[in-house]
Amino acid sequence: MKKVYEIKDQDLINTIFDEAEFGTLAICHDNKPYSLPLNFVKIKEDIYIHGAKKGKKIDIMKANANASFSVVESLSILPSYFSTDDGRASPATHMYKSIIVDGTIEFIEDFEQKVDVLEKLMQKYQKEGGYKSLSDDIHKKIINATCLYKVVVNHMSAKFHMGQDYNEQRFSRVKEHLLKRGTSKDLSTLKLMEELRNFKK
Repeated sequence: MKKVYEIKDQDLINTIFDEAEFGTLAICHDNKPYSLPLNFVKIKEDIYIHGAKKGKKIDIMKANANASFSVVESLSILPSYFSTDDGRASPATHMYKSIIVDGTIEFIEDFEQKVDVLEKLMQKYQKEGGYKSLSDDIHKKIINATCLYKVVVNHMSAKFHMGQDYNEQRFSRVKEHLLKRGTSKDLSTLKLMEELRNFKK
């Protein structure tokens, strides 16, 4: 990873986790990788995931607790001509934010902890409310039937590929094209590019 793309600001990193609708869990058994997209919630330093108590994923994690977890926020795709007019294809690129976590799986069995984590999961995905507290007896049966586990983070890296290394000429050209194409994603991307450019100065 280019150092210019590396992000260490914890507030920026937490914002990505908070806004991501899903992440990808990667696990491995018998030298065969297995990955799947999952809802999650990050609490303090760990990533919590819930699901069924039985299945391929559970069997793999019980046999091998090592795991990787990633989230990506896709931003604007930049065609090559956004950066150059000489016909080269190589400047074509994609703006994005990403986080990759390496860690180990730990299963959560304590009922009260499950209640607390699942409450926070609901708060993330159903911010408007409209449900009884997870501590209500109405939820007891389903909570007991739910598997809850966490990725204990051993290492984390965050990358914002937002043109931080562009010279003024390339940045101005990309900005002009993003404004001209003018989708909501393009305008959001440009705003972030400018904020990061000022942040790095």
